[in-house]
Amino acid sequence: MATALTPPWALPPPEATPALRQQAEAILERCRGDGPANCVARCPLHVDARGYVQLTKDGRFQEALQLVREQLPFPGILGYACAHPCELHCKRIDTDSPVRIRDIKRFLAEWEPGPPQHRVDCEPDRGKQVAVVGAGPAGLLAAHDLRRKGYRVTIFEKAAGLGGCLTSRIPAWRIPRDVVDRDLSVIAALGIDVRTGIEVGRDISLRQLREGFPAVLLLTGYAGALALTQGEPELQHARREILGANPVTGETAIPGVFAAGDATSGPSTIVYAMAQGRRVAESAHRFLSGLDVGADRESPLPARLLWSLDIPEAERRRRERTPVMLTPAVPPLTEAEAREEAARCLDCQCGLCVKDCEFLAKHCHSPRDLARRVLAGVEPLDTRTVAYSCNICELCGTVCPEHLDTGKMLLEARREAVRQQLGPLKQHKPIVGYYKAGVSKPFTLVMSEPGRTKSKRLFFTGCSLPATAPAHTLRVYDELRRHYPGTGVLMWCCGAPAELIGMEEAFETTKRQLQQAAEATGAEELVAACPDCLHTLRGADLGLTISTVWERLAGRWKPPQTREGVVVSIHDSCKGRHDPALHASVRRLLDEGGVTVQDVEYAGPLARCCGFGGMIAPVDPALQGRITDRRANESPLPMITYCAGCRTALASRGKASLHILDLLLSDDWQQKMTQKSPGSIPRYLNRLKTKWAFKRLRPLSGKAE
Repeated sequence: MATALTPPWALPPPEATPALRQQAEAILERCRGDGPANCVARCPLHVDARGYVQLTKDGRFQEALQLVREQLPFPGILGYACAHPCELHCKRIDTDSPVRIRDIKRFLAEWEPGPPQHRVDCEPDRGKQVAVVGAGPAGLLAAHDLRRKGYRVTIFEKAAGLGGCLTSRIPAWRIPRDVVDRDLSVIAALGIDVRTGIEVGRDISLRQLREGFPAVLLLTGYAGALALTQGEPELQHARREILGANPVTGETAIPGVFAAGDATSGPSTIVYAMAQGRRVAESAHRFLSGLDVGADRESPLPARLLWSLDIPEAERRRRERTPVMLTPAVPPLTEAEAREEAARCLDCQCGLCVKDCEFLAKHCHSPRDLARRVLAGVEPLDTRTVAYSCNICELCGTVCPEHLDTGKMLLEARREAVRQQLGPLKQHKPIVGYYKAGVSKPFTLVMSEPGRTKSKRLFFTGCSLPATAPAHTLRVYDELRRHYPGTGVLMWCCGAPAELIGMEEAFETTKRQLQQAAEATGAEELVAACPDCLHTLRGADLGLTISTVWERLAGRWKPPQTREGVVVSIHDSCKGRHDPALHASVRRLLDEGGVTVQDVEYAGPLARCCGFGGMIAPVDPALQGRITDRRANESPLPMITYCAGCRTALASRGKASLHILDLLLSDDWQQKMTQKSPGSIPRYLNRLKTKWAFKRLRPLSGKAE
């Protein structure tokens, strides 16, 4: 009997390869793009301190207060009584002292005119009831969160009023009672049912609560836990006076009963108790919704901070504001003081890579978005299209404080697409053909210097320079063999097109061919003209020294044409961003030719891509155009390149630009600045022309050596 096959669309996506997963997870863990800043990360309630401090700086107090209330309905209480863990790793402490975040929050709460503008919007009624035992900090925040999620909440409190320790243990000189009353008025505003004077275990049993409520939260505080452990035998407890509960979810041994806060951990601070209340409120919500209570929960332990401090720990401790609750609160900030204090905030947010990259700005808020996307699988066409739209230029990794290279991850995603036979894309057909031509017999050449049987080094022409400037290619070779006798020629594709579209096997084949060519001529060094070839050859680990034409000729070759008075900018190739010797040698050659260079802002290691990098032009030509325009508009001066491909990109958008050899060698260089590069057929013909010219060369001395 035949077995039906599962259709491909019904199969789960393949697991990401270890390399792709490692790169994506590193971005998810360390990228600062969507935060959080240290103050937010260390806040147990994850209140957006950076956001409301910045709004305070601008005098937008009502907006700032409402931002606080998105996560914290009790800004006045914590403005007085928070242990302010947000301040302990404030990046400002590197300079002098942390920003007084708690005091700014207190200012906002006390500044608010008229009745408090609580956030009381709730999700639709779910028709389910939850009992919260305890009206202290943990219970009140849990009740607030569940009510706003659409549950009908009833609070049971043994005392005569709300607040727990806020009113029973903390004196009014530390938290004024009117501040407590103002904040706690949100409970009535939300329509939460409050039953005071009822002690669970004495006036009503836990069993009775369970019969009336599908979820029960035990948030009684430390003192209340003792009564529960004595009066409710069905409850397990960690030790005599506190309840036993899962530290992540708050689940107890009784289904539907959750416990947290001081009742499970012993005495702690108000803000941590509130955070525990929020944690078990989320657990109760999942339980009542039939969701996995423990899936993807935040660890109780603090997460790694994204913004490291530069001072020693001992100095940090000396500079920190130690939270004190045993003395009266400090005087409140005035409006001027609050704004001045807020202005000390360093506004710890990143986005540097997105700011500097048209691709990232188009496709994500931060690289984390792309990491999540590729981890979900490269099967969707839009995911593959995004992966193939990156220039792979490494600028993101250069400007990133954590040196995270999003392009490296997306290159691995391209390889994954090819492994799954989902890549390259159909738009890449011309690129595949270009690559295959570049490694085919008609367009390749391996030869020792004319008159020699072996060559210690080979001039690696690449594809673009012979395709656009045959005469200049030959002139460079003549200079190389004049200054470095024994230099042969290797006319071959470096494999960058195959590598950049994810064709690993093809690239490995090219690497073997290059190694065989070097072995056949006895070469130990490749001298590249193209920065892209330089980058690719060095990354290929061929066991050869890889240098550049420009380094070899600078200081030895005197350009025949002087260009005194000519002022230009340089477009440094993004593929050569990590090679200061390359940058220096190009500038030296121009200087020796009399050219004055005015560098653009994004020069050298910060070089922006010309737009053609990563083979993105056929995938997203509009994006490629914007990238090229952004680069071209960095300077009103003509741009000089030392990459024929970069010059083609700039010229395609009408930018006055020249390859360095056109400037130094061509009599009609001024006319060439506005000429576009040759099209496909002339390029192929030029490569054949260059190859034939190489084969006709004779020894410089006129005889074989």
